[in-house]
Amino acid sequence: MADETPSTPPPSETVPAARLAEVVAERNAARKEIEALKATVSKADEWRTGMEKTAAELAAERAARAEERDLYRAGLVDEEAHVVARALYGAMPADTRPKTLGEYLGSLKAEGANVPKALANYLTGEVKPAGTPPVQQPKAPANGGKPPPVGQTITPEALRAAREHFQRTGDMSRMKALHEAGKANRA
Repeated sequence: MADETPSTPPPSETVPAARLAEVVAERNAARKEIEALKATVSKADEWRTGMEKTAAELAAERAARAEERDLYRAGLVDEEAHVVARALYGAMPADTRPKTLGEYLGSLKAEGANVPKALANYLTGEVKPAGTPPVQQPKAPANGGKPPPVGQTITPEALRAAREHFQRTGDMSRMKALHEAGKANRA
């Protein structure tokens, strides 16, 4: 037995090189896939944030349009009436305020409702629209429409004043009077 040499057993934890290369390649591929998925998740978060923002804007726009529609249905067509109605509705205590502006305006149209003075004229339809300014009638000429006396000198200033008077009032009597005076002076 002396001639037996002790043999060294192979290490129990050795991995063949081919298998090691395969596992390393799989790990590297998995890391690349994880990075790609992180980028996709980041884009998806951006899109979700954008969608939520757009949805909030759309909801606010719909609420504003619904409020405007309620104002017009209540018969409030004047912008000033819209401001007054919104102010009165907003000034109400939150616990007694109707859910929407439309409900508030509907309750004011009910028979026997206590309508605020600021909205009373708008809701009863007695509001008079702003009219056009009255048309000014031409004034009677200062000389009663008679031509100036014969021999009166017609000056450029008198002609300009007559033209300006005509343009301002539409009354042509001063221009006619100067014309008649010119005829009389020529005769």
